[in-house]
Amino acid sequence: MENRLQSLGYSSAADLFRSIPESLRVRTDARLPAPASEIEIRREYQPSEAAPIEHNFMGGNGHFHYIPSVIDPLISRGEFLTAYTPYQPEVSQGSLQAMFEFQSMMADLMGVEVSNASLYDGSTAMIEAAMMAVRVRRKDRVVFADSIHPEYLETMQTYANSGVFETAMVPTDASGRLDIATLKETLNADTAALVVQSPNYYGIIEDIASIKKELEEHNIMLIVTVTEAMSMALVKSPGGQGADIVCGEAQSFGVPLSYGGPWLGFIGTSQKHMRSLPGRLIGEAKDMDGRRAFVVTLAAREQHIRRQKATSNICTNQGLMALRCTIYLELMGKKGLRRAAERSARFAALGRQLLREQTDLKLKYPDSPIFNEFMIETPVAAETVFDRCMKASRVACGTVAGPNQLLVSFNETMSPEAVKQWVLSVKAASK
Repeated sequence: MENRLQSLGYSSAADLFRSIPESLRVRTDARLPAPASEIEIRREYQPSEAAPIEHNFMGGNGHFHYIPSVIDPLISRGEFLTAYTPYQPEVSQGSLQAMFEFQSMMADLMGVEVSNASLYDGSTAMIEAAMMAVRVRRKDRVVFADSIHPEYLETMQTYANSGVFETAMVPTDASGRLDIATLKETLNADTAALVVQSPNYYGIIEDIASIKKELEEHNIMLIVTVTEAMSMALVKSPGGQGADIVCGEAQSFGVPLSYGGPWLGFIGTSQKHMRSLPGRLIGEAKDMDGRRAFVVTLAAREQHIRRQKATSNICTNQGLMALRCTIYLELMGKKGLRRAAERSARFAALGRQLLREQTDLKLKYPDSPIFNEFMIETPVAAETVFDRCMKASRVACGTVAGPNQLLVSFNETMSPEAVKQWVLSVKAASK
């Protein structure tokens, strides 16, 4: 502060108000309240009584997280709202730089060398990864873990039915993780890749490093899909544990959910497999004057090259949502993102603990490692429990994952009191 005042030619903050006559200045002992975070200010000015849902514990695919208010006005600028494929880099440097920054930050989170400039959504990103492995290994059999999100598996089945690749499934073991014994029996020389989700549909963190070891004998690629991108800020990156391709859904990074979207798919891999990536890659170059510039380095989509040479016929990315993600990650920074992930994990651990201590409800996999989600078994229909919680306390107590199963998710905007209220609500609704 002193350095700034000196640069302006002032000796103290009082000098900033010299132009105001002494007779007009008000002397007061008033003190401003202590600084507050944006989340706290929102709670103050947007009382929960006015919201249809007071606390949201739903997860599985879309996840609720804090979204800084500055994102909306920034992406609402006309340059971004009408952004399309930057075919002319000389007039698209802003959009290209934003995509380049998106790639850089997502590659760092995934633990890979290269990320593309986004895909349509998480489920199709998983399919793009599987088809990429088929191209790289020149084999047409892909093995999937049955602990992948059911909607992702439905998307997989749609593609498999058309003959894009052959599939096989591997179940989970008693801990909710991939059954390694069955995996060994399922793999063979015709297998191109294994696809697992971590944290998986049950919220359990898979042992990626151990799974990778089982694949090395047959030279099979490991694909890890992530539906809760916030986990990558706390859990060791999939790429850092040996995944050959990392893909998933980045909605957690600043993208609000409406009625079924929008979504933001991502995919990344090593430099060695870069040319097999779907979508487009933005690279850094120099212009004629030697200045830093950005260009579309690789765009192997069927609308750009011969169809038989294209890596993908999904000719859509999520440029606007990728921009939201970029602004979000820049605002949060590494430390802020990690703190948000840590708070989410702590509240999940607290919810698990209180559920054990204060209720008779069963955790599906009580001792397995989790990030911010877990599944509980309800004595009455899960839909009934959800409806009762909403009616009694406006608490969306979890996602109905089965006739008697709720998938519960926790996030950084919650408080210990909110978690305690959730436990009491679910306990009362389960009777």
